[in-house]
Amino acid sequence: MPQSNKIVNLWTYFDEWTRCCSTSYQKDSLYRFGKFDSCGPQFQDLKIAIRAKLLKDEQEAKELIATTFYKRNLGSDPKNSTTNRVIWELKDVPGWDVE
Repeated sequence: MPQSNKIVNLWTYFDEWTRCCSTSYQKDSLYRFGKFDSCGPQFQDLKIAIRAKLLKDEQEAKELIATTFYKRNLGSDPKNSTTNRVIWELKDVPGWDVE
């Protein structure tokens, strides 16, 4: 039985891969880093997500998803941002919290 979208959401990984392949992202990559992004990690993540989606064991699928580039480097944690310390400095306290 394939995993539910709560466990493995293929759209997240597909969206990340297509975002990376887009012309606006490639333009930004060229501007920020001086080269185009190969999008290799995002494509590998998509393949891992498809493999995890087809697993029968829920825990094994979660462990496989935890190894993805997206979970290790991106997501919602700003400390994992790929632009942290490249084009901006991460503040300890956001500016709107300072009194």
